[in-house]
Amino acid sequence: MRKYCCIALLLVSLLLSFDSFAQATGQVCFIRATGYVGSAVNFRVFIDDSLACKMQNKTYSIHTVSAGEHTVSASSGGLGSHKKSTPFKITVEEGKTIYVDVIWANTVSCEEITKNSAELKLKKLKQNTKCMAGE
Repeated sequence: MRKYCCIALLLVSLLLSFDSFAQATGQVCFIRATGYVGSAVNFRVFIDDSLACKMQNKTYSIHTVSAGEHTVSASSGGLGSHKKSTPFKITVEEGKTIYVDVIWANTVSCEEITKNSAELKLKKLKQNTKCMAGE
């Protein structure tokens, strides 16, 4: 009986230790709500210089990332230089979502927006769940 109690205690200890090694995560939500200039051109959005998604017009995409500081940017997928927008830093908190609006104002750029502003836009958009780099 004592042997079974020791084994059970060991298993519980192992399970609890795995939880402590689990990495804290949050989310980044990119929003592309534009409906005019460049609407036929895909935008590419990046997290820490890695392609996160190709965004079509009137879509949004959600990406799970580790909690902490990250850099986001965007570029145009159409003809031209494909130069990335000026990157900016965001701080992702565990269990929270950062909303980034991808916009066109002579060039593609992105900016962080509030949850309230994002929720108004998201009602009119379709989620892009196929953000593979090869799309």
